[in-house]
Amino acid sequence: MYYKIDFDNIKLDFNTNEFWVLDQKLLPFEEKYIQLKNINDVYNVIKEMNVRGAPLIGVVALLGLYLGNSLENDMEFLKRARPTAVNIFNYFNHFKKYLGDHKNYKEKIVDFIFEVIETEESKNINIAKNGLNLIKSLVDQNKKVVNFLTHCNTGSLATIGLGTALGIIKYTHREYTGKKVFVWVDETRPYLQGSRLTAWELKREDIDFKIITDNAAAYVMSQGLVDIVIVGADRIARNGDTSNKIGTLNLAILCKYFNIPFIVAAPNTSVDYNLDNLELFNVEERSKEEIIKIREIFLTDKNYGVYNPSFDVTPHTLIDYIVLDTGVYSGPYSF
Repeated sequence: MYYKIDFDNIKLDFNTNEFWVLDQKLLPFEEKYIQLKNINDVYNVIKEMNVRGAPLIGVVALLGLYLGNSLENDMEFLKRARPTAVNIFNYFNHFKKYLGDHKNYKEKIVDFIFEVIETEESKNINIAKNGLNLIKSLVDQNKKVVNFLTHCNTGSLATIGLGTALGIIKYTHREYTGKKVFVWVDETRPYLQGSRLTAWELKREDIDFKIITDNAAAYVMSQGLVDIVIVGADRIARNGDTSNKIGTLNLAILCKYFNIPFIVAAPNTSVDYNLDNLELFNVEERSKEEIIKIREIFLTDKNYGVYNPSFDVTPHTLIDYIVLDTGVYSGPYSF
């Protein structure tokens, strides 16, 4: 008998073979779960971004192997769902080593999923603790409020546990005695993961925040209203180059100009140890409808041309610190 997993974003019951994920595209207006009955369901919720966030995507992809029929073919199929999230690739490689010569991979994948979930929860806590120590070293001790700016969603919705970048912010709010936390939330076009999801999490955590348009960040920084920018990562190369939600590069460049610490936070499963850098990295391009339509409302003529890269690449030279569960790193990076 396996224990059930019951998080806000994912519910797994291997006793009854019932598996559900929260449809993040409907938040904050509706909390609805999608049942995953087969590998195609898993592929679709990852591809269509009902499920998102590199660590969570990785766990859901492992569930896809359990629901599939052919290990190698299923791995290749699921990798194509969101090719930027290296966690899928890392989890699959780790599972192959974990499996060894064992023939019944369906039995072993369940054990492995539970181990991954337990490990990811622990990693989130370590990221938060490492991040708080870094925040304390960066913030003027006389300041009463720490003003963060973050992009996309990197909290409990995107991970298994507390979160990565947003997890650090939450942990700072809980544990930094004598300091208040305020967060500028980038709306994060086109899917608005900031204004829909990060704001939803901050509200639940009782953390003060305001949503801003992505193109307001420079002005907010110019007014001295940002102390630290902290973002997540979908893939980090060995030299520290980071691929993250489109708009991250903008923030890194602005931080360099305004002399604001720019921090990337992620589990070490987001590091791609097979890539020396991301200079030739193939950025995923997604549907034009994500840009010209919000839910069922078109914002402009559907016949207009659109370029929709889903991620960008921030060079390591623009990143002041990378916070992993294994520690806090500053350049030059060598993972």
